[in-house]
Amino acid sequence: MASYFRPRWFLTPLFLPTSKPAYGAGFCCVLMGRSQQAREAGRRSWDWDDPEMPADFVSQIEEAIPLFRSLNTLNACRLFTEKQMKHPWGKDFYEQIVYDIAFGNLALARCWWQRLETEITSGDLPTEDFWRTKTLRFRSLREPLMDDDRAALAALLHQWERENVTGTPVERIWQPTPFPLEQIA
Repeated sequence: MASYFRPRWFLTPLFLPTSKPAYGAGFCCVLMGRSQQAREAGRRSWDWDDPEMPADFVSQIEEAIPLFRSLNTLNACRLFTEKQMKHPWGKDFYEQIVYDIAFGNLALARCWWQRLETEITSGDLPTEDFWRTKTLRFRSLREPLMDDDRAALAALLHQWERENVTGTPVERIWQPTPFPLEQIA
């Protein structure tokens, strides 16, 4: 159906070693549904041919704006993402290492690291670009994490953000912001 569309928005943590907005917008995806009034009128899908669609679309965006404004910290985004996840692959030990680093919970991140170190550091590098990059990025965490080098860890996370957005539509609007890791004295 050429006139049908599915609006959705994504919450993508760009500092994760595996974030690639050019290939996948993120693991927290929220589909925008029609308003209650439109559904009661039998309009359940988004259709360009529906004369009521533009007004309903604007009302749904306006309804979402307070939520967008509330996602103004890393913690708020993380809590929202965890609440939205309905699948186990969205959160794993690898992701938790990086989130704990970003939050400045380095002792906890070192615990996660010890659990995964052999898996991360052993063996040859994968040949496929995605897995090779992921492996190299994780391996680069070891020294600054073990040395409690907050500045080096923050620099890595910011570098990954920059690399993850380069060449994507997100690049023109992306602005780095400090991680809680950088704000802890």
